[in-house]
Amino acid sequence: MINILKKASDLTYTIAKWIMFAYVLGVTILAIVGVFFRIMGSALSWNEELMRWFLIGIAYIGASVALKVQNHIGIEYFLLKMNKRTMKIAIIVGYIAIIVFLVITTKYTFQTALLARRQYGAILRVPMIWVKMNLPLGSIFMIVHMTYFFAGILREKENFRPYMISGGQEGEIKQ
Repeated sequence: MINILKKASDLTYTIAKWIMFAYVLGVTILAIVGVFFRIMGSALSWNEELMRWFLIGIAYIGASVALKVQNHIGIEYFLLKMNKRTMKIAIIVGYIAIIVFLVITTKYTFQTALLARRQYGAILRVPMIWVKMNLPLGSIFMIVHMTYFFAGILREKENFRPYMISGGQEGEIKQ
């Protein structure tokens, strides 16, 4: 089971990285093109809107990439002061809360994205559903990663570090 969840998490991470690559490349190219045209005296109106949309995607899809590579903020000071059993319980409770939050977020951001299918960008007449779908997509990616981390914590008896959401402090875990 844990191997299947790891493969799903790894696949999701790979997809998210490629989406991020495309968004960052798009922002970079649009910024260079925008500066060039501005210097030439004819600023583009549409490129700023498209850059803003890419930046929204970078924020929400990027959050899932950061989660997978354990770069989210974690306050481990108190966890490291606990014995292993208490620490495991605290992590499990925290992960359940995170997963519930992500499920609720996915539900409502998906509903919001669907409502935006008839809304269009101010300059680029593109349906806003494509921009707003970054929110539930990022949340779904994070649910996949959190499910893997949660299953790992449940199974693990000694080394919790590979299943913690932050790289955190390299403090010693008490027995």
